[in-house]
Amino acid sequence: MRCSAAVLLIVMLVGVTGCGEQKPFDGPTVDAFTGRLVHEGNPVSFPPSETVQLKLILHEKPESFGIPIKSDGTFQIGWMPIGKYSATLIRERNEGGKKAAPIMYNVPGGLEIKNGQTEYLVELGKGWKL
Repeated sequence: MRCSAAVLLIVMLVGVTGCGEQKPFDGPTVDAFTGRLVHEGNPVSFPPSETVQLKLILHEKPESFGIPIKSDGTFQIGWMPIGKYSATLIRERNEGGKKAAPIMYNVPGGLEIKNGQTEYLVELGKGWKL
């Protein structure tokens, strides 16, 4: 009887969790891409003491993603859903060893991830100040 209960439990767990790797997003995605933040077409960089992230919110579905930004203003992503995103740049700073309030900047125009495109420039717009 114990063996039957154990087999039943295993079958139920496999049914709930599924077999094999599941796709992390239900919809079309790109496998990988790179990019750079720019202001008026010029590369943007950040102090190494800052942690910078581009927070993206997909318009079609309530999904959000955080893209880590390197101090030279570049980023590299593994996979990402295709679509139009709203974008906010979040800069977390340390002042004298203490965390300061993050600086948030809404990126005008956001970002659109397109099928087949592997490189992106994200223009921060006229309101951007370092």
